[in-house]
Formats: sequence, structure tokens, C-alpha cells
Amino acid sequence: MMKFLLSPKSILSLALVSFLFIAGCNIKGFFVHLEDEPVFVDPNAKKEVAGAGGSTQAGGPGAPIFSKICATCHQGNGKGLPGTYPSLAGSAFATGESTVPIRIVLHGFKGKISRGGKDYNGLMAPWKDSMTDEEIADVLTYVRSSWGNNAPAVTPDEVKAVREKTASRMKGWEESELQSPM
Repeated sequence: MMKFLLSPKSILSLALVSFLFIAGCNIKGFFVHLEDEPVFVDPNAKKEVAGAGGSTQAGGPGAPIFSKICATCHQGNGKGLPGTYPSLAGSAFATGESTVPIRIVLHGFKGKISRGGKDYNGLMAPWKDSMTDEEIADVLTYVRSSWGNNAPAVTPDEVKAVREKTASRMKGWEESELQSPM
């Protein structure tokens, strides 16, 4: 017959102590809480320089917004992840008629598209409730002037006009819907 070294009460105590130790090691949702979300830092970005809008980060005021919100999927170099997230570098959507990227950022995107010989079938979150017109204009201006893109800046007034025209929209855009002008 085997003899247990620990009583059931000791095993329960050990389990409780183990749980508290693991929980204290920042298992999401327990004792340790981060106040800010982690921010992507592009290792290839230029060092700080005076930019537009009083920003001291390279790329103007849209660069830190892109780093915090967009780079997770589209990468710091704007090239995305083949087959998962499309490239913004050289993107006709990003650099074409400004209402197209504004509509995408405001309401998101869903469905299949093909770019550069790669198929994508995903979802982009809408940012209309999280970003101001100024922030959307800044980040789109950054995208439209980065990674070899050379498109005109987007203004907060343009974003405001698109926001007002599309206020009743409740779902992400599909590629076919974005082919027609507003």
C-alpha cells in the first residue's frame, strides 16, 4: 500500500499558492494591468525630426498613429503580410481618390481582394468611433506619402464630409462598392 506524503488539505493549499503565483506573473486579466497598449516601433524609421503639425516624429503627426493602430497588420514598412494583410505601399486604394481610404478607415473593409498576385479575404475593423477626423486625415496623409507612395494629403474636412455622407453605414466596405464614386 502506498502512503501519500501530502494530505488532501496540503494539496489544496499547494494548488492555491501555485494559482496565486501564476496569476501574479501577469496572466492576462489578473493582478497586473498595463495602462497603455503596446506600441509598435518601426526599427527602420528615421530618427526624430521636426514634422508637420508640431510633431517631432518622422512622418508627421500620422506616423505615431500608424505605428500604434495600423502597423500591427500592415507592418511598419507598409508591405503588409502576403495572403493575410495587403500592402499599403503602392496600393491603388491608398493612393487613389481620397474618399476610398477614408471610407475604409471609417467603416472597415471585408471580403476578397487580389493584390500583386496574392489573394486576401479578411476583415479590417472600422475606426469611425475611435479616431477623430484629424487623426484619420493625419494617418492617411502619412500612408499616402510613405514607402514610395506619392498622393496628396487628406484634410480633416474631407474626412468630415465622408463621415457625414456615410453616417448610416453599419458594415465594412466590399471592393465592388469602393469602385464607384461617392
